[in-house]
Amino acid sequence: MDVQSLSPALDHLSSSGIVLSTERRVSLDTSLTLLMHAEKLKQVKYWGRIQGVAADYHIAQGSNDDGYATKSFYSMDCIRWAQLPEIHPVLAKSCAKIRGRFTGNPSHEFTVEAIRSEETKGDGSIVVTTTITEEKRLAAAVAAIDKETRIVPRGAYRMTPSDVVERNHGFGGLSHQAAGKIESYMHFRQPITLLSKSPLERARMDQGLDFMDSISDDIPKNCWSIQYQNGSKAVVLRSLIWPGFVFFHTPNSPLFGHAYVGTGQRNNDLIFELP
Repeated sequence: MDVQSLSPALDHLSSSGIVLSTERRVSLDTSLTLLMHAEKLKQVKYWGRIQGVAADYHIAQGSNDDGYATKSFYSMDCIRWAQLPEIHPVLAKSCAKIRGRFTGNPSHEFTVEAIRSEETKGDGSIVVTTTITEEKRLAAAVAAIDKETRIVPRGAYRMTPSDVVERNHGFGGLSHQAAGKIESYMHFRQPITLLSKSPLERARMDQGLDFMDSISDDIPKNCWSIQYQNGSKAVVLRSLIWPGFVFFHTPNSPLFGHAYVGTGQRNNDLIFELP
């Protein structure tokens, strides 16, 4: 949710339990605008909140174009912001092994143990201990949530002939009927499942619009819930893999957005919970 559409977006998300006090809204309006200018960014959006035991982390993201790349920032008070570090994929895997809630202290340290079988010692393996700060775990959690939940309506973005992803300014929103279908929403990231489709399947697609993965291909199936709300004036999608993630779209309008409010823990048991 960018600064300009923060209030109307929160109005749609409030029915899902995502609310901000008037004081927080005012703080965000001011601090995110200052952050955008200080970091020389084209746009800054409020991403959501990861709940800690002692304190919560408010997250914002900024970018200089309409592409996938973003910078992530966190704040404890919605006034002062610090940039989250880039996380190497190997470290991200270690962060995913951490169990338990975030403490609310960015300097808190977690210990993760991993077995390396390629190095011999006695039984042919050794235990490697890695110390990870909560700040790095936070950065890894935000990236993981984005990878599986950052979605947009089909047609909201387009691929130019020069392979540049940009906002489709001609997008007027999904129709009321299309907005209620899972197939109408795409992962805003580099494609993964799209690459496994056959040449025949890809030939039937609109190359300018279908250049991202459809969330209908997500595994496990039915890992998204979708329903109309506010008298069918808005469509709301919720991730069952990342409880706390909510996306909304107003049919026949370009308005859409999302936010995450949760503990930052993935529901790895979902495959056993689905019918």
